[in-house]
Amino acid sequence: MPGFLSDPVAAIRDLLPRLTALMTVVSLVWAVVAGLGGSTPPAPEPDDDVPGAELPDYQQPPLEVQEELETIRTDLIQAVLELRHGEGVPPVVTDGNLQIGAQHWAERNAVLGREDNSPANVAMVQAHLPIEQASGHTLLDQWLHSGPHTAVLIDPAHTVRGVGLAHGHGQVWAVVQFSA
Repeated sequence: MPGFLSDPVAAIRDLLPRLTALMTVVSLVWAVVAGLGGSTPPAPEPDDDVPGAELPDYQQPPLEVQEELETIRTDLIQAVLELRHGEGVPPVVTDGNLQIGAQHWAERNAVLGREDNSPANVAMVQAHLPIEQASGHTLLDQWLHSGPHTAVLIDPAHTVRGVGLAHGHGQVWAVVQFSA
């Protein structure tokens, strides 16, 4: 405790990566438990370009790509926490329903190869980058170059979030949904 009392900012900065890792594990466990409890992800939306056509199923990428997506997810969660902390905004925590919704929307984007607005009543930011360029910080940097995206990221009314990442068309598709 003496280290915390002498330099609380440094102590919190050192603690943030551990808290991020813990929150990621807890959110993944929560998503699994929610899935076992009978809740299911929303049904895929039809492809708007082809009336009556169903959205093809998302195909899980190879294991090494899945591992990269999880690394990007952890980095993105950390980057958002650091941004909000730097702006003096309270942190956001994972919500199981938002997590499922964000993942569904990221997979939808990856299958269709485009970003669409969600009909769900949530604040959302989304982006895609070539897998070779994608990281949590590059995705966040892309959003910070847009005033509306930045406003969503640092809105103090947002208390929960869900992070979805998927791979398709050689791109990483990221979706972060927020709610109060």
